[in-house]
Amino acid sequence: MRLYEVNKEYGDMARIGPNWLVTSDPDIIRCTSAARYKHRKSSWYAALQVDPFLHSVFTETSLEKHDRLRTKVQPGFSMKENRDLGIKIDSQIASLVSLIERKYISTSSDVRPIDLAQTAQYWALDVITSITLGNAFGYLTEDKDMYDFIEIIKGELPLATACSNTPTLGKLVFGTGLLALMGSNPEDDKGRGKLMGVAQKVVEERFGPNKVVKDDMLGSFIRNGLDKRQAEAELLATIVAGSDTTATAIRATMLYIMTNPRVYNTLINEIQSAEHKGNISSPITSTESRQMPYLQAVIKEGLRIHPPITGLLTKVVNPGGETIKGRFVPGGTGIGHCGWGIQRHGVFGADVDVFRPERWIEADDIRRREMERTLDLVFGTGRWGCLGKAIVLVELDKIFVELLRRFDFELIYPGSPWKSVNFTLFLQKEMWVRVTERGQDSSVDGLD
Repeated sequence: MRLYEVNKEYGDMARIGPNWLVTSDPDIIRCTSAARYKHRKSSWYAALQVDPFLHSVFTETSLEKHDRLRTKVQPGFSMKENRDLGIKIDSQIASLVSLIERKYISTSSDVRPIDLAQTAQYWALDVITSITLGNAFGYLTEDKDMYDFIEIIKGELPLATACSNTPTLGKLVFGTGLLALMGSNPEDDKGRGKLMGVAQKVVEERFGPNKVVKDDMLGSFIRNGLDKRQAEAELLATIVAGSDTTATAIRATMLYIMTNPRVYNTLINEIQSAEHKGNISSPITSTESRQMPYLQAVIKEGLRIHPPITGLLTKVVNPGGETIKGRFVPGGTGIGHCGWGIQRHGVFGADVDVFRPERWIEADDIRRREMERTLDLVFGTGRWGCLGKAIVLVELDKIFVELLRRFDFELIYPGSPWKSVNFTLFLQKEMWVRVTERGQDSSVDGLD
């Protein structure tokens, strides 16, 4: 977020280090990500390598290797290969509703606080493991951090971010094999080694003479040519990336909904009106959700004002240099993203630091399309675009409606709503919320 201030003071492309620029200009981001320019990822990505011995499609910096991997992995994220996606998401919404009703419903005489930051991540983890593996790990059922996954990520991210933003340190840790020597072993009972062990055990079942064959994302990876080790690396990366970013989007959007009575009431009214008119089923489908203009405006505004990932995502200018928007940039220069600044671009209006969903409804068609193009950069673009974008949007289409049609949410400590720190991804906790039932009968067909 400090980079946002840098771009505000020094312009939309500013120098932050030797051979390193940062930009908040959407057009420059599209240029550095376009397939035809063949820009490559910088060593910034290496620090986010979850498996210390093997790159995933996200961290692979070789264009050729990246493109080969993406060809094998991409089908697993498609709607064609995830025909039961909606059912799997609905199942985990049912688990979340059950958890809230079982343990966290408050009354006038009994307050039962729920840490919505933690519970949102439990939900996101159960959804992504259900999609990738066919079965959820059970975070919501157990109401605890299974395999210490969240604690491990919290412990690893600060070092990873320091290494990604300090090239010399990154080369020492990742370029010399030091990380592999620091104890990352699948037999470990803590740290990233423990995560590797979980992935190894799951993937092992899919290979060999008695292999388990499933119609899930991991099954797609294998059908499309990933070997055992690469499947382990992709599985780990998908679970980390697919859970933390989704959880942050849910937390941030719920925070802005709860702290803005106008937004809260308008959204509730739209949900109740859609129910009354029979325009939404139970559970709501993604198609129905996208016919609710205010809900969609809230989702877009949540992603805009609080992008779930703020890392630099640096790309390298080709040898010989390039002229980008009238300025010559020498070859080998890294150009990083200022995600916070991109989503505060002038296309969104003068009040970019205000959570105001109405901006998406008020804009004319031409401006709205440009706003949506800029918002899409939250998910990257071009050859580096997020593979899980379609899945995340279906999750967001459903989760807010299914929670707000049943429950009322109120921050317990509005002056200090959460503890949030950023290390490329957001680590958020202690978002204490009071949940009450909306009406006497909160049951909804299809989720009971």
